[in-house]
Amino acid sequence: MFHMIIMTGIVGVALIGCAPKQMSYSEAIAHCQDKSAAAAGPQGKASVGVGTKGTSVGFGISISQSYLRGDDPKIVYDTCMNTLANNGQIIGAPE
Repeated sequence: MFHMIIMTGIVGVALIGCAPKQMSYSEAIAHCQDKSAAAAGPQGKASVGVGTKGTSVGFGISISQSYLRGDDPKIVYDTCMNTLANNGQIIGAPE
């Protein structure tokens, strides 16, 4: 019986950890705009730093699956917002 209670507690905690992340309406907009921008084309990042060990330079590029499939960025945005809303992940009203 004791083992059953412990297992039930562990499963409950695990399921809570898997719950979809909730976000405000403005966070949802920013999240979906990022996905839309990624569908529009490759995203790049560059950085330059100076520290005690000298200068460092970094560069990164990412290409989303949406871009590779040729998905329309507007459709990606709309689908993202609809999915978040239908999953109950957006809390609060539109601002």
